[in-house]
Amino acid sequence: MSDPLATVTSPDERGMILINVLVIVMLATSVLAIMLAGQDSVIERSLSSREAAQAMAIARGGELSAVVALRRDLASGSSSDSLAEPWANIAEHEQAIAGGKFSFAVSDAQARFNINAVARGDAVSSAMFGDVAAAAGLSPAAVERITALLHLAGPVDDLSAFRTAGLSDDELARLAQFCTALPEQTSVNLNTAPEVLIAALANNPDTARTLVALRGRSGGLTSAALSAANLIAPIGTGLSSDYFWARSRVTMGGTAQAMTSLLHRHLRDGRPAVDAIRRWRGRAPLEAPALAR
Repeated sequence: MSDPLATVTSPDERGMILINVLVIVMLATSVLAIMLAGQDSVIERSLSSREAAQAMAIARGGELSAVVALRRDLASGSSSDSLAEPWANIAEHEQAIAGGKFSFAVSDAQARFNINAVARGDAVSSAMFGDVAAAAGLSPAAVERITALLHLAGPVDDLSAFRTAGLSDDELARLAQFCTALPEQTSVNLNTAPEVLIAALANNPDTARTLVALRGRSGGLTSAALSAANLIAPIGTGLSSDYFWARSRVTMGGTAQAMTSLLHRHLRDGRPAVDAIRRWRGRAPLEAPALAR
């Protein structure tokens, strides 16, 4: 094969051809590098999407474990729900799994006062909320703003809605220790509520202390146990629950997924059923259970 430069007699012309060849080679190399970088980006996105899908599938598996445990508990015919029961003990501290980590928590949503009761505007619910809010350290002005929003806009989905009523993050955090937001009228479960909330509802710290001590000794309060101890449940309280939280956090590779579910347990056609009526991706409601580390 003949050398194309051999037909060029001028050194200047030969130099220009060499420069052009080098420019073409550089351009081709740049295009190839861009193509390879694009392929790497596609591969990274594909890997990230796969990890996210795997993480969310594991999170949904955590929710399903809570559904199964709660349905089995209802099928057992128990008339009360306590922290000694299997459904309350399926939480997982952060555990290593293939390719990542997994944390899971389940709790009784009725361990808190349902703030949506205030939207009904009845005197009993308003008085109960006043006592609960005082125990949470909220000012009368904050109580008025919360009450006004509920009367105006109706029930809320989670407590963060009260930011529009002017509550600070600190006030919301304290409110979440005592209150929740559930879609229908509910009672506070004496078997799972904290002592300080029971004291506010009973308006008597001694009664709360006695109830908590009794449930600790017996593994859970029942109507028979209350009657035997000559105790009366405070207004707005009960011994069982229909609403529960399930919360998962999963890390797979460089991807993290979090899901919080509000579960409703009930009878459907006479058979136990548990439905996820709300789900949050990422940020959890303030009143949702904390994940153990």
